[in-house]
Amino acid sequence: MTLTVAARCLRLSALIWIVIAQSAQAQLSFQRPPIEYSETVAADPVATLIKQIDGQQRALGREHSFGYLNSVLKALDIPASSQTLVFSKTSLQRHLISPSNPRAIYFNDDSYVAWVPEGKMIEIASVDPALGTIFYTIDQTDSNPSGQIVRRGGRCLFCHASSDTGRIPGLLMQSVYTDSGGNRVFSANAIPTNSSGPLQGRWAGWFVTGKHGGQRHLGNLTINEGQSVSVDDTEENANVIDLSDWFDVDRYLTPHSDIVALLVLRHQISMHNRLIDAHHQARLRLYADAVAANRGDDAKAQPQETSALLDQLAEQVVDALLMVGRTEFSDPINGTSTFAEDFSNRGRKDSQGRGLRDLDLRKSLFRYSCSYLIYTPSFDSLPDPLLSRIYRRLFDVLNSTDNRDKYSHLPDPDRSAILQILRETKNDLPAEWEAAGTE
Repeated sequence: MTLTVAARCLRLSALIWIVIAQSAQAQLSFQRPPIEYSETVAADPVATLIKQIDGQQRALGREHSFGYLNSVLKALDIPASSQTLVFSKTSLQRHLISPSNPRAIYFNDDSYVAWVPEGKMIEIASVDPALGTIFYTIDQTDSNPSGQIVRRGGRCLFCHASSDTGRIPGLLMQSVYTDSGGNRVFSANAIPTNSSGPLQGRWAGWFVTGKHGGQRHLGNLTINEGQSVSVDDTEENANVIDLSDWFDVDRYLTPHSDIVALLVLRHQISMHNRLIDAHHQARLRLYADAVAANRGDDAKAQPQETSALLDQLAEQVVDALLMVGRTEFSDPINGTSTFAEDFSNRGRKDSQGRGLRDLDLRKSLFRYSCSYLIYTPSFDSLPDPLLSRIYRRLFDVLNSTDNRDKYSHLPDPDRSAILQILRETKNDLPAEWEAAGTE
């Protein structure tokens, strides 16, 4: 009887928690008009794939070892060389994840696919231009013979719409100290895990393969609770090219967790979150003004405040696009897979063979400091009043009209090159861009 009562109490507590969590989510701005995240039909790449499967235009195939993984990657045009491996217990299948059984993440410009050996599901995050990140799962068991993809909401949003993402449906790439089982631990007097800082604060809880000279990071490292971490502790885990001492690499599509892929993934996640946040803030403010105007409530309309907000958001997006505060390498970076070549080859090139996906890897990640995500629907779908401001500010920097110190990492030749690349490869540029002189 006592056990039965206890079980009922646990179920009631869980139900109360779910109700509280759902109520809290309902108060989030992206759940209200005009965005209405959970109620709106998504238009991201996975939503398109679902329509193709439902219309029998495409079918997913299942393999013994990887389930639907290879078929999904092919359908979404995600290269296997993008594989990165995380061993901190930070997903729906946390019970399976450890340094001996890491979770693999694959990505392209719009979608992210996560798979773990012995897992019962594949987890997918895909970016909708207007809504933000949409979350899906594919059941890997025999109960899903057709490869049905299911959109997920509440449980994913507990983390992916938290303070860690700025209360938007965004993406996460955390640097988390773990013990030998993949459980999160807290280190005393540790190297700060600041993902926007130097390499020494990155990739705790991740495997990292590649050469990076004297630079140090927190990848390939497990610690004990309260253990102090120093650069010396990361010495033997640096410049690793073979992960077979940690786990059976043959269970994965590739044996790599390429440092170049990890660097690109970090940039891309930050850029996506910035675009989602700017999109939502702009739409919410413009919608509020429109509602006030329709009601004839001039006191509620705030055109000056709205203009100031849009200016602020535009500057934030431009700074992210132009990689203000980018990490500078002290030694060259070299990956272990074909990711760098595969990534660069997927990009648009100008008449001189230059593109925004060109990598440097000697001094910084990209040869030209302007994000390739400027080509994505997430950028193109920004509200027009915001997008026009972004183009104007971006043009001022690239034309050397704006020479503030924060853009000092962009010498004049690089600004001219980026301007020319965009003029030749970006559709629907404003007229002032088209009229700009070439190099």
